[in-house]
Amino acid sequence: MTSQATLVSAPARVELGNARISAIGLVKSEWTKLWSVRSLWITLTVAFALTTALCSYLIFNGQILGDDEGAGDIPFGWTAVYPIGMLILVILGVLTITSEYSTGSIRSSLVAAPRRTGLLLSKAAVLTAVTTTLGALMSVLLYAVLQIAGTVPLAQGMSLFDPQMLWGVLGGTMILPYGVLLGLALGGLLRNAAAAIALYFGVFQLGPQLFPVFLPEGLAHVVDYMPLAALDVMRSGGLSTEPYGVGVAIVVLLAWLVVLGGSSWWLLKKRDV
Repeated sequence: MTSQATLVSAPARVELGNARISAIGLVKSEWTKLWSVRSLWITLTVAFALTTALCSYLIFNGQILGDDEGAGDIPFGWTAVYPIGMLILVILGVLTITSEYSTGSIRSSLVAAPRRTGLLLSKAAVLTAVTTTLGALMSVLLYAVLQIAGTVPLAQGMSLFDPQMLWGVLGGTMILPYGVLLGLALGGLLRNAAAAIALYFGVFQLGPQLFPVFLPEGLAHVVDYMPLAALDVMRSGGLSTEPYGVGVAIVVLLAWLVVLGGSSWWLLKKRDV
C-alpha cells in the first residue's frame, strides 16, 4: 500500500536538458506571434490596406499617372505610393522585436532558442514571406485595377510580364519586405520602439535632405548610398541610372542589411536580456 501511494504521489520527471526547438518550430512560433499580437497584425493590415487604397485612388483619378509632364510614360507609375507602405512596414519590423523586450517575453523566446541566432532568423523569415506574398498579391490586384481604369494609355493592354511593366512592379514590390527587415534590424539594435523609429526617421528618412547641408562638399554624395536613394533606383525598373544602376542599388541595399542585421545579431548574442 505504501509503495503504491509513493508511486502515485511521485511527480513525473522529464529530462529536457538536451531538448531544442526545431527551426520549423521557431518559424511556427513567430507566425503565431505575428497574428496573435494585436499591434503587429493591425500595423500589417494598415500598411497594405492604405497602400492599396491610395494606389487605387491615383489610378482612377489619373491626374498624376497620365498628366502632360511625362508621368503617363511610366506604366507602373502607381508604385510611387509603395514607399508609404514601406514606411509603415519599417514600424512593423521594429515592433516585432521591441514588443518582446517591452513585455519581457523575449526571455521565454531565448529559453526556447538559447543560441539566439535562430530566433532572429525565424522572425526575418516570417516577416519576409508574409510581406512579399501580400506585396505580390497587392501588385497583381493593382495591375488589374490599372487595366480596368484605362487612365494610362501606355499601360493599356500591356502584359504584367512585359519588361516595361514587370521590372518596375517587381522593384516596387520588393521595397516592402526590405522595409520590414530594416525595421527588424533597427529594433534589434536599440531594443526600444520609440528610439528605433526615431533613428529611422532622423537618419534614413530625413538624413538624405539634412546631411548635405552639414557635410563637406566632397562628402555630400555619400547620401546617394543610403537605403532610400538605392530603393528609388531599384523601383525605377531600370528607367533611372542616376547615381548608379539597379545592380549597384541592390548591392547597396544588401550591404545595409548585412551591416545593420549583423550588428543586431551580434548584440543579441552578447547582451543580456
